[in-house]
Amino acid sequence: MWLEVREIKLEIEKKSLVQNSSLPFRLQKLTFKDASFTDQYISRMVILLKEITSLKDLEAIDCVLEGKGDWDFKEIEKSGQSFVETVSITNIMIQNFHVFLDLDGVESQIKLLKRLSIASSKVFMVACKVAKSFTSLQYLDFHDNLLVNNRLDETICKDSWPSLQTLNLSQNSLKSLPQTANSISRLQKLIHLDISQNKFSEIPDACEWPKTLKFLNLSNTQIPKATACIPPTLEVLDVSGNNLREFTLQLPFLQELYLTKNHLKALPGAAPIPSLAVLSVRRNKLISFSREELEGQQVGGARLSLLECHRTLVVSLSCVLVFVVILVVVVVGHKCHAVWYLRMTWAWLQAKRRPKRAPPKDICYDAFVSYSESDAGWVEDVMVRELEQACPPFRLCLHKRDFVPGKWIVDNIIDSIEKSHKTLFVLSEHFVQSEWCRYELDFSHFRLFDQNTDAAILVLLEPIQSKAIPKRFCKLRKIMNTKTYLEWPLNEEQREIFWVNLKAALKS
Repeated sequence: MWLEVREIKLEIEKKSLVQNSSLPFRLQKLTFKDASFTDQYISRMVILLKEITSLKDLEAIDCVLEGKGDWDFKEIEKSGQSFVETVSITNIMIQNFHVFLDLDGVESQIKLLKRLSIASSKVFMVACKVAKSFTSLQYLDFHDNLLVNNRLDETICKDSWPSLQTLNLSQNSLKSLPQTANSISRLQKLIHLDISQNKFSEIPDACEWPKTLKFLNLSNTQIPKATACIPPTLEVLDVSGNNLREFTLQLPFLQELYLTKNHLKALPGAAPIPSLAVLSVRRNKLISFSREELEGQQVGGARLSLLECHRTLVVSLSCVLVFVVILVVVVVGHKCHAVWYLRMTWAWLQAKRRPKRAPPKDICYDAFVSYSESDAGWVEDVMVRELEQACPPFRLCLHKRDFVPGKWIVDNIIDSIEKSHKTLFVLSEHFVQSEWCRYELDFSHFRLFDQNTDAAILVLLEPIQSKAIPKRFCKLRKIMNTKTYLEWPLNEEQREIFWVNLKAALKS
């Protein structure tokens, strides 16, 4: 019953489209989506689709029209009357828009059409001759197009659209409400009218409308007030999203009134709208209302949100909730050293912008020594003495004596690593378990191992498994598994070889 054809461009021959099909046909709706049409294609398609007498609804979405409207209307007329009652076109692109013809000759094919929708397709007018031929059309939707008042006057000329009951002209370029009303007043059977999202701005004191009009949508049109220009015959009126400060119109038949998103400070009086059953006044500036304003029939139901009913309670609870969330974030951040990590991340990002290597003239040390405070005795009394008293002596950078006082520790680490030829890690269980050493190794890991793994010298004071090293030091773990490291021997006879190997590593 409904066939949708996507992304297709058919080469149509003159033979039947519905070969090898059994009667009676049941197809009622045909949709083309992302399809491409030429003038010849449309001419043949219109003729051949008439064989499907059950087809009532044609739809085209996001399609391209390569022609200019030069359709073979003589052949189309010879093929008989179309039985299609509804045509919907959305976002059609006409490549030769500036030379597109006015479809003179299509009149014989649109007499039985009841519903027409051409949306988001840059429609700016319909020729008067064509408009008069839509003798059966009851529903017309031209929303999101390029209609202006002068062209609307030609589109709705005298005796055009004689059966039209519903008209949608929202999201066009209409600017004059009296001119719009004057053009639409020619539609003697019009009941529903949507002219929302046009920029009228001004509204006159009186307008001429069809006497049959019952539903009017004037929302989001920037009108500053409600005047007698709004017809008294209405049963439903939507003036939401405007600049109204009051509403005092006499509308005896009005049953539904939508005043959302205006600047009302008081409810409209009940006496001028005695038949009202539905009133929407959300998002206004209502302060209070009296019993007199609600005279008439009893209010059947009011739908108010928790915020509207208990604003003070909701605001208070929200403030308490926000305070609790902030307090939790501060406590958790303090426990997890969040501030330190943020500063560390910032320092790391800043370091990433620096040159990969310091110039040779800036190298001040043979090695930067990273060690745990628990191993300071061995480092300072044994290793430093052995290396700095060697011939020639090695220049070592130690945080205790060589870091710049008052400078943030991370910046000191960055500068020391960059000014050192090597970085010497003195690893032990104390080193791995020390919180500060892990911070220091964090940064050394980012800055050093991203550049040159050969610059790292690992000295193990005691046997340590690579699994004991935190997983975030993935490159250090990899180096321990793949690279030879120096291990401090417990046997004094082997220590001489240890020092020889360490000095050779520092010189390499």
